[in-house]
Parts: sequence; structure tokens; C-alpha cells
Amino acid sequence: MMYQILHSIQFVSFVVSQFTNGFLLYLIWTKARKVFGAYSYLMATFSMYAILYNYVDVITQPLVVIEQQMYVVVNHGPIRHVPGVGFVFTCLFGSSFGLCISLLSTQFFYRYLAVCRPKSLACLEGHQFLLIFAPALFVSVTWFFFCFFGLDMTPEKQEMLKIPFMEYYGEDSKTMSFVSGLFWSYDKNGMAHWNTKDCVGSLGLAALMIICCSTIVVCAVKTYNKMNDASNSLSDRTKELNRQLFITLSLQTLLPFMLMYGPVGLLFLFPLFQVNIDFLSSSAAASTAIYPAVEPLIAIFCIKTFRRSLFCYKNLGKISSAAVSTVRSG
Repeated sequence: MMYQILHSIQFVSFVVSQFTNGFLLYLIWTKARKVFGAYSYLMATFSMYAILYNYVDVITQPLVVIEQQMYVVVNHGPIRHVPGVGFVFTCLFGSSFGLCISLLSTQFFYRYLAVCRPKSLACLEGHQFLLIFAPALFVSVTWFFFCFFGLDMTPEKQEMLKIPFMEYYGEDSKTMSFVSGLFWSYDKNGMAHWNTKDCVGSLGLAALMIICCSTIVVCAVKTYNKMNDASNSLSDRTKELNRQLFITLSLQTLLPFMLMYGPVGLLFLFPLFQVNIDFLSSSAAASTAIYPAVEPLIAIFCIKTFRRSLFCYKNLGKISSAAVSTVRSG
């Protein structure tokens, strides 16, 4: 079945993510602290987030369903039948999902301050540096509460999902854990009525995404323009470092938009028109698991310091192998 393939992708992505993010953390700790300063802590935080995200992902093993005017994120992990706990972990998955784009916007905001308003960085020295993570934490917590209170499970939703859950997973919808947004319901006379709570929860999540995306775009444009204007006054080393970081952040933003927020944004939109595309649902569940595994590769290959370290390790391995062969032949 399709969900078994998706779970295989999730488990493989989990293993790969532990390696790629662990290696990037090692490079940040050994190579980047002196070069990037406080910004290395932002990079390390994002890598640690990716590791944590994959643990939540493999515990919940989320699947996506669109049923008429409702979108559903299903907890298909080992705790899906545990009352209350399974639902809370599904909300935690949504919260960690929202933390991704908020941490990205934090990185872009910090680069904006460093390039456009360097004097303001004095307010983020020492323990005050932790304040820069406050907006991201707020977005993550708010995302959780929108899921918990606005997109909860109801008997009406369980009844609507009875046949799809049995067809797709062979499961009873009344024993499964899920988060869902049902935009409207029909009364006994067949009249449609908007579900205020679900609509507020969905609009709240959409608003958080729009705010974070707008922050990224505005900071990126201003940073790019400032770098161009000040290119003549900066040293070649500083310009090259800024260029590498900007390319890295741009790709790190493009990737989640392609693998996470694009598919998920369409999942919010399609139920409004009662459009169901099975491929989109399946790809959303797979791509959100793949993203944390491949994201570190951007920094590893785009930042020269990391790239040189990687090739040095490869060359060192070749030299060691050649040395062993020489000793054996001798």
C-alpha cells in the first residue's frame, strides 16, 4: 500500500537526517565559530531543530488526507490509538513544522541586522542573544494551540473519515488520532454553514506562514540591495563570506517552500474547492520527511569552509587507503 512506501521514506529520511545534521553540527563546532561568530549558533540551532523534527516525524509518521471540504493530518505512528496522547503528538508535529519557517525567518532577520544595521547587534550580545529566538518560539507555540483548539477531532469528522480510513489504512476513524480542518458542515436541510473554529484555526496557521514568508522576502531583498550598494567598501573576504551565506540562506528557503510549504499550502486551499489530488497528499507526507535530511547539504556544499573540510576528509581517506596498500605490499 502507498502508506507503507511513505513510512519507508520517513524511516530512511530519519537515518539520513541524523548523519547529515550531525556532520553539519560537527563542522559548525570545529570550523564555523571563529569565522561566523554568533551566526554559527543560529546555524547550529537550525540543525538541532532538524534532528528533533525527524524524531517527532518518525513517532507520528504523519499521513495526509483530503476528504471533500476537509484536510486531515493523520497520526499513523505507534501511539495513534492512545487517546489524547496521539492527538497531542500530532499537534506537536504541526508545531515543529511551523518552527521551520520561523527559524528560517530568524536567520534572514539576523543577516539583515548584520548587513544593514550592524550597530543593533550590540543589543544581542551575551545572554541577550537568546532573545532573537523568541519570535520563532512564539510562532511554534501559537501553531500548536491553533492545532489543539481549532483543528480538534469531533464525532462529525470521525464519521466523515470512517470510509476513507478503512479504505486507505484498514483503521477505524474513531480510534485514530488526527488533526483536521473542516471548513463547513451541512445541516439537516442540506444548508452549508461555516465552521468558525476550524476556519479560525486554518486562517491562523495561514497567517503565521504569511508573516514568516514576508519577513524572509523583505529581509532578503534589503540585505541583497545593501550588499550591492556597499560592495565597493567591503573587503573581498567579507564580500565572499556574505555571498556564500546569502546563497545558502536562499537555497535553504527555496527547498522548504518546494518540499514543505508549497504542498501544504495547496492542502489548505484544495478543500475549499473540494478538489482531491491523491498524488499531492502522498507527496506532502514524503517531502516533509525528506526535507530535514537534505537541507544540511546546502550549507555543507555552499559554504567554502565546510566544502573544503569535506574534500579534505575525502582526500585524507584516499591517502590513508593508499598508505595501507603500500604497507601491505611492502
